[in-house]
Amino acid sequence: MIKKSIAELDRELTAEEREEWQAIYASQKSMSVMTGEVSGVDVHEFKIVPKGKRKAVPQTIRCLIVIKYRVKIIIPETEVFAAETEGGHVLHSMCGANVPFVVTHIEREAGFAIASRKLALEKMQKLTDRREGLTGRTVAVDVVSVGRNVCTVNFGGYDVMLAQRDVSYSLVPDLRTKLKPGDRKRAVIKEFNPEEKILTLSIKETTPHPFDGIEMRHPLHSTRIAKIIGKYGGGVFCRLYDDITDVLCSYEAMQYDGDYRVGDTVEIVITKYNTDKKLVYGKVLRKMH
Repeated sequence: MIKKSIAELDRELTAEEREEWQAIYASQKSMSVMTGEVSGVDVHEFKIVPKGKRKAVPQTIRCLIVIKYRVKIIIPETEVFAAETEGGHVLHSMCGANVPFVVTHIEREAGFAIASRKLALEKMQKLTDRREGLTGRTVAVDVVSVGRNVCTVNFGGYDVMLAQRDVSYSLVPDLRTKLKPGDRKRAVIKEFNPEEKILTLSIKETTPHPFDGIEMRHPLHSTRIAKIIGKYGGGVFCRLYDDITDVLCSYEAMQYDGDYRVGDTVEIVITKYNTDKKLVYGKVLRKMH
């Protein structure tokens, strides 16, 4: 079979396909950064030279897949993060994320290209490192992956892992109920040291602490309707119906913990504030029916 030249292949393209391939050619030639949404994860075989070896050996690698229109962009796991990650399961939690990448290899006739997110991050970081006065600023960050207790966001080429305490003042049992890959959120830059490649962010600090003004909104001895969102030794975490204020509640003397479940609506009374720790305490009065 006679292989067609790239020019011959391009003549057969629609206008939309030609535009897509031109962007891919440009990325490979000039190392320009493209972006696209992760549509899934595939497994592909590559020839890899192991550390300390000279000869390449076949190796099966998980890969992110981006398909902007018709062309399959393959990003091997080894080219996804600037630093090593804890496992391939992270790739699956990135589906839906909008990721930057640089095309490194094109298989034109087969209709796919290989790309590196790592190279794109390095280029973006160089631009970010030249910016001054970033500490303390509020910026837009892209949610890259979300797990139960942690998520990863990206700003300026830097992937930053955030714990639940960095995302919300309130207890969030599962971050996947609040965030998803592809979301864009506001975050405060707590620290930025380009020499040490240190960047710390906080999403929650873009909003006031729910404890601020608590005496006015929820004064001592007032009763409130709340929902049980969790349990701890001897009591329950209750969230008021403003959906931001959590109250650590104990039971009345004759109440039985087994009668109360997560998700129940209850009436509580506000009993105490801890100003130093910004905590609110209360007591469960009854279950609402």
